[in-house]
Amino acid sequence: MPAHAPVNATTLFRKPEGRLVTFFVAALAGTILLLAFVLGEVYKQAGRQAETDARNVVGVLETRLDATLRRIHADLEYLAGSVPLEALAPDVDSSFRPLLERQLTLHAARFPEIVGYRVADASGAIRYASQGGLSQMQIGEREYFLSLRNDPGLALAFSDVFTGRLSGRGILIVAVPVRDSGGTFRGAVLAPLDLAHLQRIFDAVDLGPNGVITLRRSDNGRLALRRPGRPEAVNQTLKDNPMHMRIEAGDQFGSIRYRAALDGIERLYAYRRVNSYPFYVAVGIASEDYLASWRTMVVVAAALALLLILALSLVLIRLLRVEREELAVSARLGESEARYRLLADNSHDVIWTVDLASRRFTYVSPSVLALRGYSVAEVLGQTLEESLAPRSAEFLEQEMARSLQRIAQGDQTAQVLTCELEQLARDGRGISTEVVLNYLLGADGVPRTILGITRNVSERKRAEQALRESNQQLQARLDEIGRLQAALQEQAVRDGLTALYNRRYLDEMLEREVSRAKREAGPLSLVMLDIDHFKRVNDTYGHQAGDEVLRVLAATLMADIRAEDMACRYGGEEFLILLPNMPLSSAEMRAEVWRQAVESLSVVHGECTIRFTISLGVAAFPEHGKTPDELTRSVDLALYRAKMAGRNRVVVYTG
Repeated sequence: MPAHAPVNATTLFRKPEGRLVTFFVAALAGTILLLAFVLGEVYKQAGRQAETDARNVVGVLETRLDATLRRIHADLEYLAGSVPLEALAPDVDSSFRPLLERQLTLHAARFPEIVGYRVADASGAIRYASQGGLSQMQIGEREYFLSLRNDPGLALAFSDVFTGRLSGRGILIVAVPVRDSGGTFRGAVLAPLDLAHLQRIFDAVDLGPNGVITLRRSDNGRLALRRPGRPEAVNQTLKDNPMHMRIEAGDQFGSIRYRAALDGIERLYAYRRVNSYPFYVAVGIASEDYLASWRTMVVVAAALALLLILALSLVLIRLLRVEREELAVSARLGESEARYRLLADNSHDVIWTVDLASRRFTYVSPSVLALRGYSVAEVLGQTLEESLAPRSAEFLEQEMARSLQRIAQGDQTAQVLTCELEQLARDGRGISTEVVLNYLLGADGVPRTILGITRNVSERKRAEQALRESNQQLQARLDEIGRLQAALQEQAVRDGLTALYNRRYLDEMLEREVSRAKREAGPLSLVMLDIDHFKRVNDTYGHQAGDEVLRVLAATLMADIRAEDMACRYGGEEFLILLPNMPLSSAEMRAEVWRQAVESLSVVHGECTIRFTISLGVAAFPEHGKTPDELTRSVDLALYRAKMAGRNRVVVYTG
């Protein structure tokens, strides 16, 4: 048999079959590499897009939640500052109720998110409420109330979530303390937040079949609200949760992927703290949802690879399928944008975006028509400054310049700006609005777009004016009550005949002055005097003449005492003068001056001229007594000795 020629790779490649096999192998290898690259990129893109979607949604939700809590917080602080402390006294009558409950009702009407306002006293009893039927409620043992009462530095507290008795919906109490000028806890003002309002906001967001939105406490991880709902998990704390551990470590916002212990589903979460409040909101998109199209692509690619082994002609089909899958990814991106647009279009607030470079609107929700009278198309032709009154436009430009400078310096808190601006309506009138601006950063970390939310606060302004007028009326009544109380207090410590202090007041002040003299080691003297033969004056000239003598004596004493001295009618015709920081020798000289002045007096009563004298006793601390009782006994004994020695003289106590 003839020998066969040797077969090598070069010979095989020259054959059509060899070239076909080589081309097939090369095409198959290239196709597999291309498939692996495309699948890897699509996998990464799906993850990046899911993270972007979650971050954007959590940013919008955090802005809404912060605006809601901030408005309620500000209103609570306003109410707490306007509640009269007298209205929280244990024995207060019902005179405050109509005005205060009208004030609470006016405030509650401005906030659809809350059930109503309530005011509790220091014991936890509900004293006033914007709705009836709450006068028997007692919150004194509630954890949030105890926190406000026991912590003087705590300015805001939140309760756990509970089910409302009437509505059957979840309620979260927001409370601020009422304190007096000395910091003493006098009560609290409460606002029950209806979580159904927040639930509707959560329900408007489509995150896929297994998506989840949660609102949790940042201090203890307790669940406040979840979509989809899990009633059994409300108020439950988290254990070893990686996202909450980041919050506890101080993260303000971020993203993380993990498998939830509650339902065992792996999700990509974006989370963000709700400004300065003890909450954070988290948005989770399930890996199963955002990788659904990618898994489909993997299955298709594997099938195509097997088919390519059988026939190279199916390469084109594979490429077409890859293209269709890429279109499906684009469609998902469009659907994601449509979901956000649906959320904006159905909001009563005006949601808008502005290109930062041109300051022109790139999107505005249809609710702008109700606010300003312009259609969406008309607003999209305007700049941000053209929609504002001149002073508001100038103010906003200055604030934006400061915010952009802070962002450039790395201050992430400057990404949100809140201010009140005057919007211009089609008819030229100004509209008071509250505007929240959120700078959206590009991939390079530089702000490119402004996401804004505008709310009409004209009704709130009018309500605030009505409240100010009500407060002025209330303050006027309180001022009148204060004047009456001061007059009553003055009458309680004064003698009606002589206008000198009475004995009860002197006893209180003597106790205080003795304590101060002990503390400061200073002198303190007492002078007690009595009108000589005063009964003879009454018997001879009548009691009216005797009263006139007492008044003249009181006026004589008041004309020659220091500002810190205290003269009182001690009883009948007896008078006692308290002389702080005056030594015994000076007190004795002062008593002699009074004796001489009285001796030279003449009291004219009708056609009669009355002359009289006084006897005086002097004692001092600590020589003659170290307690009020000892001093009083000493000075009384000194006066007695002056009487016994012949009257019309000054006698110093000698023991």
